[in-house]
Amino acid sequence: MDDFTTISERKCRLLRHYIESLNEDIKKIEIFFEAAKKGREFNFVIDIQPFTEHVDAHLTDLKMNEDQVVALPLMNELKLKLLIQHMRELSVECFFDKTSKKVFLDKYKAVQHDLHYLERML
Repeated sequence: MDDFTTISERKCRLLRHYIESLNEDIKKIEIFFEAAKKGREFNFVIDIQPFTEHVDAHLTDLKMNEDQVVALPLMNELKLKLLIQHMRELSVECFFDKTSKKVFLDKYKAVQHDLHYLERML
């Protein structure tokens, strides 16, 4: 096995790990959204800020592998940019009961679809 294969395989494993982390984040987003809709109030400093920073760190990891992601079929720079933007928005919107359910679910499904696609392709 040459060094290129080893590096390539390592990058793929790392990218898979980043996608798994984002999949866990999207599951938490759904839980927070459902809790907010049921009336739970969240504290900005204790709940919201740490979670959004956590998601941002995972998105930064994904963004650092942009070349590998956009090289996949059915993926491009715009699609990746929208995935990151929607994920950031969802990580905040999920905490507020006033968030539109339709808009939230549209973004949620788009992110979930893209993450599952990336997971399958890696």
